[in-house]
Amino acid sequence: MKRIYHDSKTFVDMKMKQLPNKTWEIFQELMSRTASDPSTEQLKDFLNENFEPAGSEFEKWEPSDWIKHPKFLDNIADSDFREWGKQLNYRWKFLGRKMKDDVRENQDLYSIIYVPHPVIVPGGRFREFYYWDSYWIIRGLLLSEMYTTVKGMLGNFFSIVASYGCIPNGGRIYYSKRSQPPLLIPMMKSYLDATNDVAFLKDNIDLMEKEFQYWMTNHTISVEKDGKRYTLARYKDASSGPRPESYS
Repeated sequence: MKRIYHDSKTFVDMKMKQLPNKTWEIFQELMSRTASDPSTEQLKDFLNENFEPAGSEFEKWEPSDWIKHPKFLDNIADSDFREWGKQLNYRWKFLGRKMKDDVRENQDLYSIIYVPHPVIVPGGRFREFYYWDSYWIIRGLLLSEMYTTVKGMLGNFFSIVASYGCIPNGGRIYYSKRSQPPLLIPMMKSYLDATNDVAFLKDNIDLMEKEFQYWMTNHTISVEKDGKRYTLARYKDASSGPRPESYS
């Protein structure tokens, strides 16, 4: 409410320098000392002393399977569109994110959900993966012949299903009770069509089934139409209160 940052997502993406209980204790001391109304400067001091800047969970990374001239460019007859395609392909080098080992070792200090492989993010204020966005990103990566990056992103999703039972809206704990359309199986189908990596499918088909059953159990309702009952799938959230990353 003090509007310390222009974007409320900035704060919830910052790493704590100390364990949550200790950070909360320091904050409570600040609130007690200021009659629950710290000044903007006092709050800034608290944030600077107890949190690291947003984005500090990542290290520099460029996809090793990026190629300058993927084959799809040769199929674009219009020179302007071909140049646009080149520029789009070049963006992969800047949208890649790889988490530091510290995220795995100290997950309680971060809001980001740890995944073992690098990801391609939407960009801008969105520093983490998003479920819906990743489907389209993966389709583009496959067109750019970046099969290793795609396999890693799918591996990330499988690790999240194994841990959480589902894939949340995005790669932050504050998204854990929100969903986007279930696109893991279509992602895998796109990868399989491009690579014929049947072994990878066999290794993870149980997790695909697990996510499918999660949706059938938690995101379906029965509706009646013309005297018949149908099962309707829907995506929704189970959270309450303001969204932490879009507080208003």
